[in-house]
Amino acid sequence: MLMFFWVLFAVAVGINASNRGRSGVGWFFLSLLISPLLGLLFVAVSKDLSSKPGATPSAPSAATHVKCPACAEWVLPEAKVCKHCGSQLTPVTGFKTGEQLQAEKEREESKNLMIGVIAIAVVIAIAAAASALGK
Repeated sequence: MLMFFWVLFAVAVGINASNRGRSGVGWFFLSLLISPLLGLLFVAVSKDLSSKPGATPSAPSAATHVKCPACAEWVLPEAKVCKHCGSQLTPVTGFKTGEQLQAEKEREESKNLMIGVIAIAVVIAIAAAASALGK
């Protein structure tokens, strides 16, 4: 029974690592050897490599810029005048920059990680109690 949960959580570590841009198979086998809990902690503290390495943060996108209504070129949301056509713009308030969106994503990931760690601890405690009762 304990081996089943061990392998199950090792698979979860592999999936988590794969979502963070790391080798899911490698992290699966590593967590099988050391411990799924330690594997999960190591994946959590490792750098997230899932973002595209070729993308530059200054490249205009819908996450960082808005389109000018006159010429449809990308401009900063705080701009009052379009740098391409010179038309007057109304600055966008409440626009979330890429850094703010990234910070929200990191907060959500850390919340999910804590839930996962607590769930693993509860399952391990239940498995240990069931094992102790079975003896």
